[in-house]
Amino acid sequence: DGDIAFVADQLSGLQVIDISDPSAPNLLGSLDTPGSALAVTSSGKRVFVADSGSGLQIIDVSNPASPTFEGVYDTPGFAIAVAVAGDHAFVADYTDGLQVIDISNPALPTLAGSLSTPGNASGIAVDGDYVFIADESLGLRIVDVSAPGSPVSIGFIDTAGSALGVAVDGEYAFVADGGNGLLVFDILDPTNPTLIGGYNSPGNARSVAVTGNRAFLADDSSGLQVVDITDPTSPT
Repeated sequence: DGDIAFVADQLSGLQVIDISDPSAPNLLGSLDTPGSALAVTSSGKRVFVADSGSGLQIIDVSNPASPTFEGVYDTPGFAIAVAVAGDHAFVADYTDGLQVIDISNPALPTLAGSLSTPGNASGIAVDGDYVFIADESLGLRIVDVSAPGSPVSIGFIDTAGSALGVAVDGEYAFVADGGNGLLVFDILDPTNPTLIGGYNSPGNARSVAVTGNRAFLADDSSGLQVVDITDPTSPT
């Protein structure tokens, strides 16, 4: 977020890094979380941490040098990824699927709705009224959350690997599919996602972020893979 990176550092919790000089990042602050911090996203003056067995942790970072706990919602499963839009946080809760958390009062977050998924919800992205779930061995699932209290699964496509991470950009969803690399799906019709391209990375693709014409893939043993997606049907 701007000149600050927020890192989910597993057993060391949240790390707040000054990246104003990208060649020399330095630690601004940190906060140990009760669980194992697996993923983080920021929204305004807050960050939201998927904290494994300790659920969703909401942290005030208005003073990035001294982050403080603001609220917590202990999800029933294993919080492994999180996305935020408006007054709701969407948690990929592994064996317990999707958890939709009302964060309008961040000090007292409450459950708005939930949806069990047939796989293990491991990655999540939100775009408008839709949440995209990387459901491990059962591929990509698309959920309508226009009514957050009653999420509905509307689209699904299996993948050959293990869907571990997902990012959405415009009419495309990008899935980190384990040993199957990066997959690109056309989601213009969210009820019928279609595979249009892929890039077979050398390791196991675990997570993905997209900006502009580039996809950035965290690829286990091979590290960072930067993939050109100018032509999404033929990423290189």
